[in-house]
Amino acid sequence: MFQPAHVDGRRLVILQQHRRGFRAIASGELCHDGDMLALITGTVERPISDAELAAFQPVSAQSRIPECRGFDFFLIADC
Repeated sequence: MFQPAHVDGRRLVILQQHRRGFRAIASGELCHDGDMLALITGTVERPISDAELAAFQPVSAQSRIPECRGFDFFLIADC
């Protein structure tokens, strides 16, 4: 599991299972203020729970999910 301070400043995409693969439902930069971890998208701040943080997956160069390109981590959201 990653620690909030270790993912601060990194980029995250949140994916949802779709008929033909995945679709991005949120993306942005992770920000940890010492208390809370949040996904910052423009002016919107979405808190990231400990359970979500535990489910982060690193994006590798071999990733076969095109929506992950350009991001450091991805998270598959529950429906």
